[in-house]
Amino acid sequence: MSDFMSYWGVLASMLTATSAAVLYFIKSWRDVEALKEHRRAQQTQITALLEKVDNYHIAALAREVKHKQAFEAKLQEARTDTAREAAAGRRESANAILRLNERVEALDKLLSVAVERQNQLLDSTRRQEVRNERVEKMLWRTNSRLNEE
Repeated sequence: MSDFMSYWGVLASMLTATSAAVLYFIKSWRDVEALKEHRRAQQTQITALLEKVDNYHIAALAREVKHKQAFEAKLQEARTDTAREAAAGRRESANAILRLNERVEALDKLLSVAVERQNQLLDSTRRQEVRNERVEKMLWRTNSRLNEE
């Protein structure tokens, strides 16, 4: 027993060290398990957040497609309205040009009639002047004969 007693301190130290090592191992194992559980919770949270982000992204893409379609529809409507207004403007311009051409033709006819009448008046005036000159000559001759007599 004396042998046992002499080694009692060493044996107690070894038992203490062993139990400390076992306790440290158990504590470390629990910490590792807690970290694993924390990692699993974070992974679950990350998966949920990624799913949420994917859903938001899908919703955003759907809204973008919807807005793009609405914009395309408005753009097409604006193009149609513009084309319709341009066609109406072209029709109005064509009608106005036709009316102006008719007026120009009427004015041309009126002007040609006026020019023709002016020419007729000029011819009549010249003929009248020629007649007046003849009459004056005749009167002058007659007057001269009367004065001679």
